[in-house]
Amino acid sequence: MAVASGSGSVPSIRRRLLLFLLPPLAALMLVGVLVNYGAAMLFVQSAYDQRLGDAAVSLGASVLVVDGRLQAAAAAPTGARHADHLVTLRYAILGPDGAVLAGTPGLPTAPVSLTANPSFADAVVGGERLRVASYRLRTTAGTAVIDVAESAAARAVPARFILAGTWLTDFIQLDVTLFIVWLGVHYGLKPLRALRAQIEAGSARELKPLDVTAVPAEVAPLVAALNMLFDILAEAARSQRRFVADTAHQLRTPIAGLLGNLELLMQEPSAAGLQPRLQGLHEGMSRLAHSANQLLALARADPSASLTVQFEEVDLRLLAGRVVERNFDRAAKAGLDLGADAAAAAVRGAPRLLEDLLGNLVDNALSYTSRGGSVTVRSGFSGGRAFLEVEDDGPGIPEGERLKVRERFYRLPGSGGHGCGLGLAIVEEIARAHGAQLYIESGAAGRGTRARVSFALTA
Repeated sequence: MAVASGSGSVPSIRRRLLLFLLPPLAALMLVGVLVNYGAAMLFVQSAYDQRLGDAAVSLGASVLVVDGRLQAAAAAPTGARHADHLVTLRYAILGPDGAVLAGTPGLPTAPVSLTANPSFADAVVGGERLRVASYRLRTTAGTAVIDVAESAAARAVPARFILAGTWLTDFIQLDVTLFIVWLGVHYGLKPLRALRAQIEAGSARELKPLDVTAVPAEVAPLVAALNMLFDILAEAARSQRRFVADTAHQLRTPIAGLLGNLELLMQEPSAAGLQPRLQGLHEGMSRLAHSANQLLALARADPSASLTVQFEEVDLRLLAGRVVERNFDRAAKAGLDLGADAAAAAVRGAPRLLEDLLGNLVDNALSYTSRGGSVTVRSGFSGGRAFLEVEDDGPGIPEGERLKVRERFYRLPGSGGHGCGLGLAIVEEIARAHGAQLYIESGAAGRGTRARVSFALTA
């Protein structure tokens, strides 16, 4: 039971699921990066502020009260190298009146905080962004203010490192998540792949029910529906086969009886004067019998009727011999040389249908080959493919008509014989049912017709 195996235009479940999950997971990753970056930066800012505040508090130890006045004997805080930047803490110690006792004049002072000492603020001095910590030291001579500032650029290096690390971590998490989802879908679809293998392992003609117990509960209703469909198709095929068989019996028996009685009547001396009419009636009845047989053969070859036909090993050489033997008397009466050049070959197929196929090819050749001509039936292998072939030296089929003659009820314009235009249509249907191909070519030396049915490659 063949099933298309390519992805086709519809993507696989795994691909569709990954494409569905990628946008929301990417958006979630972006939100996570921003949240993690914000939380990390709060921690970094707090650590840097702690360092500034500690520097300001340590500078407070250098503020002395001498003769009731404040004096500062502090050295500038040491510089620290961060990446390619020399980060230097700048400071200023201000007296109660705002005068600079030591350090760099012009440093901004952070506003007073009711809850924290030192207090912190951002400022811009000379186009440079600064972070300032202001520590207020109460003494007997008044309150001294110690300001310590550093450039905001000093905090850019860890900020970039944190951002890059967060991006990298979340990107890896996204990849791992998608991989885990892919693995989950891959192993979750194993029962479906097993179901596919079960379908592909069977023949399209067997229509065997699928095992419902081996599939997930979500797929079980689908498998049950397929089994029901298989049952309906099999029953329809059986009904059509019974109808064809019954019709064949109902048609052939009375027609054969009429022909027999007509032949007896033609032999009666009293019917001598009616011989021309009786001969015409006999020919008409013969054509009717032939047409009925052709229609029944076409019905048997129909895919819906042959759906449940069991294929078996068919010896093509024996088949060719039987068909030649059955048509030998007819060929002899028509003055034709009918013979077989059959080599050993075998295919899997329906014996009755293959006999119909070869019988129609031989019938066509005998019908359209003139007296004194020859018809040869062949079988064998060519290019690794088994074949059946019938060649004659009759009038042949023009190249432009070789596709049309496969159509039902089509006959070559001006052709003789009494056919109904179904022979090659039957051959085409039976060949298609066996996965074979019908080729129509010219015969030897460009004379006559060679019709070959080439079957699928043989292992």
